[in-house]
Amino acid sequence: MSQFDHPADRHGTVSEKYNKDLIELFSGNREAEPFWVADMDFSTPQVIIDALRRELDTGVLGYVGNQDIIPGFLSFVQERHEWEPKAAHVVIAPGMLASIAMLLDTYSEKGDSVLLPFPAYKPFVSILRKMERKIVPLHLSYDEHSHTFSFPLHEYEEQMSREEIRIVLFCSPHNPSGMVFSAETLNGVAKVAERRNALIISDEIHADLVYGGVKHIPMGKVTEGMKVRTATCMAPSKTFNIAGEHFSMVVCSDRQMKRELVKKLDSFHLAPDYLAMTAARSAYREGLPWLMELVPYLEENAAAIQSLLSEHDSSMRFIAPSASFIALIDCSEILTKIQEKGKKDTLPSGEAGYLSHFFGTQAGIALNDGSWFGSQYSSFVRFNYATSRSRVKNAILSMIEAERELFRT
Repeated sequence: MSQFDHPADRHGTVSEKYNKDLIELFSGNREAEPFWVADMDFSTPQVIIDALRRELDTGVLGYVGNQDIIPGFLSFVQERHEWEPKAAHVVIAPGMLASIAMLLDTYSEKGDSVLLPFPAYKPFVSILRKMERKIVPLHLSYDEHSHTFSFPLHEYEEQMSREEIRIVLFCSPHNPSGMVFSAETLNGVAKVAERRNALIISDEIHADLVYGGVKHIPMGKVTEGMKVRTATCMAPSKTFNIAGEHFSMVVCSDRQMKRELVKKLDSFHLAPDYLAMTAARSAYREGLPWLMELVPYLEENAAAIQSLLSEHDSSMRFIAPSASFIALIDCSEILTKIQEKGKKDTLPSGEAGYLSHFFGTQAGIALNDGSWFGSQYSSFVRFNYATSRSRVKNAILSMIEAERELFRT
C-alpha cells in the first residue's frame, strides 16, 4: 500500500480548492467533490513539515537569509534534469506568477506583443491584459482521432514573422494538456525566437513531475550557446505540494539579465517570506526520495482514468498527459448532447461553463471547465487526479454514470 492511498482530509479547511462558495460558483453544486485547483491532496513531505516545525519552535520569524538555497536548487536540477546552470545566473523570487509578471514588466511595455500558446493557463491571460500587453494567440494542434495535442512549429514561425513579438510566454510541460515537449520542438521554438530577437519566458513549474520514459529539457539548457535571452522559471510548489508558500527560482541566460530582474524585484521589495524559504530549502535538499515515490503513483492514476473510460465505453476521451497531475478530458459528445437538449438543469449560470455545471450538478464532481483555458476549449474539462486512486476512480465512475443518464433521457 502506498502512502498516497491515504491523502490528507482537507474538508473544512481554508483551502481554496475545498471552498464551497467557489465550488458552487462554477459547478452549481456547493457539495461537489473538488478535482479542480492544481494542488495535491497528498500531505506535504514530512521532511518539509519537520523543517517548518524547527523554525517555528525557535519562537521567532525574523528576517531570513537565502544564500544557501541556490546550491541545493542547482544540485536538485542537476539530478532531476541533467542541467548545470550557473549560480551567478539564478534569481530567488516570489511565486511563479509574480516572477513572470516582473519579467514581463522588465522586458516589455504597454502595447507590446506577447505570443501565448493556447489552451492557456488563465492567469497568464489575466496578467497580460492587466499589463496592457497585446496577446498573440498560438493554438496548439489537436488531433480529434488520436486525442493528442502537438506544438505547431510551422504556424509558430508564421506568427512570429507576421507580428513583432517581444516575448514568447511558454509553459513547459504544458498546462493544461500535460504535454512534454520534444528536443526538436524546443529547439524550433528557440531558433525562431533567436531569429526574431524575442525573449523567452518559460514557466516550468510542472517540470519535476515528468513520468517515466519521458524527458523534460529545460528551455535554459536548450538555449545555451544561442543568442536568445531566456528566463527559465522553476519552483518547488507543484512538485512538493507547497503551492501556498510562494517561491520560485528564475534561471537567467546571462548575468546582465539577472541584474535587471533583481533590480526590478528590489524596486518593489519583493522576496519570498521566512517559511517559504524554509520549505524550499528543505524541498530541494531532502525532498527527492518522496518525489520519486510520487511520480509513479500519479502516472498510475492517469492510467486508471484511461482504463475506466475505455472499459465503460465512454464517449469521453482522456488526453493522456506525460507530466504532472492535471489532464484534459475531451467531452465533445456530451457537450453536443447538452446543447441539443437545451435542458434547463444543464444550463450554466454565474462563472460556470456547460461541462463544469453538468458534472457539478449531475455527477457531484467539481472540475475546471475547458473554457477557462480559452473560449475555443469549451468541449474539454480539466481533471486533477492528485488524490487517492480510489477517490479518482469513484469520481470518474460518477462522471460516466452522469454521461449515461444524459444519453438515456
